[in-house]
Amino acid sequence: MSSYEPLTDNELIDAIQQGDISAFEELYDRYANKVLKRCYFICLHAETARDLLQEVWIKVFLHLHTFRKQSAFSSWLYRLTTNHCINYTKTKTHLELSTEDTVFQEASKEDSTAGVDVHLLLQKLSLEDRAILAMKFMGEYTYEEIAVICKIGVSATKMRISRLIVKLREEIRS
Repeated sequence: MSSYEPLTDNELIDAIQQGDISAFEELYDRYANKVLKRCYFICLHAETARDLLQEVWIKVFLHLHTFRKQSAFSSWLYRLTTNHCINYTKTKTHLELSTEDTVFQEASKEDSTAGVDVHLLLQKLSLEDRAILAMKFMGEYTYEEIAVICKIGVSATKMRISRLIVKLREEIRS
């Protein structure tokens, strides 16, 4: 009796490069939700995050041949997602953020700090700081992985995350 072992990311990428569209669908299914969460965490707008999700996956499809397999696919995908969302947000300075955002409302219902306006707290952080927090707490990346992605030292990564947590705590108290 043999059990089904899912293909690794690199095996899926090889299959995609051989023309297997179902392999791309499997890769999408594996990471789409995480990409959507990261998009939302950076842009803070649910509809925009869904649009950015689609744009990121179009970029993945078009640029997958540039992935060198020297690091994890998830790291490459995360960097592509982060850069795309930051670039979008920087070019959309007049973007209106809705306080009635359904994704935010759902998150607030589950959050024990429902009295805290998480949306407002996140808006006070820079795009880069939101991206680092997303990697640590939503993407569950290690400090070492974040350091590689951000091209900074591990100790600098730990210090930056620590300072961001302190900053958020101070904002909550005030």
